[in-house]
Amino acid sequence: DEQAFFRLLGLLEPGFEALESATGDTRTELRERLSRHFVQRRRPDIAEWQEGNLFPRRETTELTYTLTGAWEQFFDAVLSYCASVVEAAGVDETRRRLSFWGTLALMRCVASSPAAAVQALRTRAGLGDQLPEDELKARVFDGASDALPGDDVEPPAGGETVVLADLIAQAERLAGQAGDPKLKLLTDHLAELLRDGFSPVVFCRYIATAHYLGAHLASRFKDVTVGVITGELTSDERRDRVDLLGDAERRLLIATDCLSEGVNLQDHLDAVVHYDLSWNPTRHEQREGRVDRFGQKRDVVRATLLYGANNPVDGAVLEVILRKAEKIREELGVLVPLPDEGHTLSQALMKAVLLRK
Repeated sequence: DEQAFFRLLGLLEPGFEALESATGDTRTELRERLSRHFVQRRRPDIAEWQEGNLFPRRETTELTYTLTGAWEQFFDAVLSYCASVVEAAGVDETRRRLSFWGTLALMRCVASSPAAAVQALRTRAGLGDQLPEDELKARVFDGASDALPGDDVEPPAGGETVVLADLIAQAERLAGQAGDPKLKLLTDHLAELLRDGFSPVVFCRYIATAHYLGAHLASRFKDVTVGVITGELTSDERRDRVDLLGDAERRLLIATDCLSEGVNLQDHLDAVVHYDLSWNPTRHEQREGRVDRFGQKRDVVRATLLYGANNPVDGAVLEVILRKAEKIREELGVLVPLPDEGHTLSQALMKAVLLRK
């Protein structure tokens, strides 16, 4: 809500509301006045007095894939199913909330990988409606900007057994066959990074996706040591595995967001690939900050965002969350967490997905 954002700035000084439409010298003057309300220590401030480059330069890029054939058909089937579940909930408030979170969870898993979709669908088929709403919501989201997600396990989806069985069968076929357009894009990009001498870390949201990528990439890059780190490991085990990977001459790490904070990777890795879009824009910065930090030996680190050109979930996340967060960053010069305590962002996200359908 852009008007609300500028009204919020107007609480600092009423004139700041004019930033919404200001141009030229007026806009420049308003931004200079706004900057006086920030106290911030940035890398350029250090560069003013420290000779040499203490921090690497970050090169960012975005790459897209297109869903086709069986992959596109499966995604369409899932979206049709999600729309029918929400519609069937009727006016029962409890049922509507559970169907909302359940379908949102499924869409997120499907956007991640067919392996995550299989796990979510199988879990749902065995759970019925037993999972509490609060726990389901906790599994769907990425957590606050200053807290790690507590669970990278795939959340269950809701729905009828017969329909779920058909979706499971489709997802299993896709998980076991070649041609995954998202995975192919990742593989081609990693080949380029490795050829250029980089050691990448690939971040994804779910455990099943991490193992799915690990198995494929280990068979594809036989001369590269591939590590997989998820929430299945303790914090000490994660650090040990990172150190062990650092001993390899050529290395590649697949990780869930259990590594997006708290573990420094700059000694062994120097490129970040976002395989799954985070639903918290601050999380992307935290992921990239694992390698783009003091102590990084490379002058340049790379960060790549992957998303589906015709993937409605990715499109909604970009439009509803990430692009707006970037616009705020451009306006203020800092990355500001987007609050979603009432889950209004989440509801806008789901409506955007279903409307695209």
